[in-house]
Order: sequence, then C-alpha cells, then structure tokens
Amino acid sequence: MAEKQMIDINFFRPVNEKVRNEAKAAKVIIVLWFCATFLTPIIIALTGGPDGSQSFLCKIRFLGFPFHYWLVAQGSTIGYVVLCWLFEKLWNKFVKGE
Repeated sequence: MAEKQMIDINFFRPVNEKVRNEAKAAKVIIVLWFCATFLTPIIIALTGGPDGSQSFLCKIRFLGFPFHYWLVAQGSTIGYVVLCWLFEKLWNKFVKGE
C-alpha cells in the first residue's frame, strides 16, 4: 500500500503559483465582502449628528424606502451578486490566465 501524501495548503503563504493566484482572487473578494457587509452600516451610523440625530441617509428616499434601508437590505444583496460576478472574472484572470 502506498504512503499517503500530506498536502499542505496555507491561505496566507501559498506554496505554488496556482495557489497564490487563487488566494489573490479570494483575498480581493473577502476585502470587498467585508466592506459591503460591515462598513456600509457603520458609515450610516457615523453620519448621524453629534446629538444622536438621524443621518442624512435616513432622510433621503429611494424607490419609496428610506435610503439607508434600501442600501443595507436590497443594495447589499445586489452587491453580493456583483461580488460573485467579480470573483468569476478575477478567477479567470488570475488562475486561468484568460
């Protein structure tokens, strides 16, 4: 029976060129995902007045909804679909070399 070969995969220090390219594409998407998920609500909260008043983003209306609601609810969903599309483009560019 042949020995089992140990496979060493490290996201932060990839060994070969193909894995480095895969990690590069994944890192870009993870950073953009973090920004879409966490920075948008933080920016909405920080744009409020110093006295605790509502943000100007809460007063603007878009498609009948307050803009901050639309931005977090529907906008983030659209953003995630765009991230999937971008990941496919980055994968083709970095990994497949197209």
